[in-house]
Amino acid sequence: MRVLGIDAAWISREPSGVALIDRSPSGWRLVAAAASYEIYQGKGERSAASDLRARGSLVDAAQLLKVLHDLSGGRVDLVAFDMPLAMTPIATRRLADNAVSRAYGTRKCDTHTPNIERPGPIGEALQHSFEASGFELCTSEIRSQALIEVHPHPALVELARAGPYKLSKARAYWPALSPAARRQRDPRSF
Repeated sequence: MRVLGIDAAWISREPSGVALIDRSPSGWRLVAAAASYEIYQGKGERSAASDLRARGSLVDAAQLLKVLHDLSGGRVDLVAFDMPLAMTPIATRRLADNAVSRAYGTRKCDTHTPNIERPGPIGEALQHSFEASGFELCTSEIRSQALIEVHPHPALVELARAGPYKLSKARAYWPALSPAARRQRDPRSF
């Protein structure tokens, strides 16, 4: 199974991170990762990625999927977006946004507030581009050729059985502790 993860920017001038992972009998492995779609779109050679600065752009799902197929030797089975997706336009916070924020806000993993402008047309364009390439938005089950919304920060907190995920903010999490005590509290911080 190949999963394409996209940390989608909500505005066109910011880059969207892209990572492709593959599951084999021996476990998961990273196949490819880039700081923007642009690094892949129209550039099938890995060497080109190191020469580009990450810039914002809209995705051409068909082109991105083709390049990733060529890199990995197989098709992408699942696309997971870190961005609100829905069957209808998103105008305000959703029940899911509130539930995630209630459960993970104290660990600095609450959700951004979507509205008609953000992700708005960008989110709709991303969703439509992948749907045109055969990926259907799935909201209650995961299957092959699916497009899903994910919240990776809360997932990482759970998988790692960890505290706050924003490591650069250790001082904000534990202001009364010395740097040494912060490192002892959370060795991932430094």
